Amino acid sequence: MTGKVRKAIQGLVDSLLLRLSKSIKVDGLWIGTFCDEDQHKVLSRVESALALIKANDAQRYRRVIASFDRIWVSYLFGAVGQYTPELKRCQLDPKFVLSSPIEFVASTIVHEAAHARLLKVGIPYTYENRHRVEQACIRQERAFAKRLPGAEELRRWLDEKLLLEPEVWSREASSARFHAAFVEPGSGLPVWLLRWLIRAN
Repeated sequence: MTGKVRKAIQGLVDSLLLRLSKSIKVDGLWIGTFCDEDQHKVLSRVESALALIKANDAQRYRRVIASFDRIWVSYLFGAVGQYTPELKRCQLDPKFVLSSPIEFVASTIVHEAAHARLLKVGIPYTYENRHRVEQACIRQERAFAKRLPGAEELRRWLDEKLLLEPEVWSREASSARFHAAFVEPGSGLPVWLLRWLIRAN
């Protein structure tokens, strides 16, 4: 299977899952989810995370609304958040959304909006400069976290992320995290789709 065919199939699967997603709108921004978890609770928590950003950092909230056409909560493997520039979409992992404090979810949304902004001003996201880009996005999270009362745990976590070595963001490390995620039980996707995604990666 060629890369072009694989990408076309992946796009079709992606489009189908989006159509099957339960969704709401927040300030004109589409928020949707496709997962086995409590979808109403997933959407409610994302809405709460957006409300937290709006209440404490109006400037970054405007960036979030301007950066994304969609926030989609659907299974990610080896990551808790991801920005897809061609779709102007922030994707969050549902298990992360449900299990993490709201300020962590909000911070991740801020992080992905920072990726969108950097791409918009012409800074590409490549494996060669990934460490530098990730650090810039984490610093945006840190600036946001400073505005949150009682967010000491979040600030400590972000400080630790800033100390990560460049190798953490390498192609090999990223691929290892992706593949390792498939050995966890209850990933939420059919076996045939999991196998195809592993081959596609």
